[in-house]
Amino acid sequence: MKTTVLDVQKLKKFDDAKRHQETIWSDKHSKINLLCMKPGQEIVTHTHHGNHMWVVMEGTGEFRSGGETQAIEKGKIVIVPPLVDHGIKNTSQGELVIASFTAQGD
Repeated sequence: MKTTVLDVQKLKKFDDAKRHQETIWSDKHSKINLLCMKPGQEIVTHTHHGNHMWVVMEGTGEFRSGGETQAIEKGKIVIVPPLVDHGIKNTSQGELVIASFTAQGD
């Protein structure tokens, strides 16, 4: 397998109507989605069968899980166990960029 280097600055895309989500890397085991959100856009609460990891690349927002909320910002890593509800909302006035890591098919 060849080493891959991804440039978030070149890959990020925003949509005024809804959050932009794009798979930027995958193999038979896992995938990375890049999520780009303008102010007010969100990822509604949902669950996965495996762990879900988010790395905040740019901006700030609000992480929601189990009825609780927590502020997130650039440099934070969120790790959600299997079958735990979770979501993120861009509550700031700027753009929010997140790398999302999940198992393939999850």
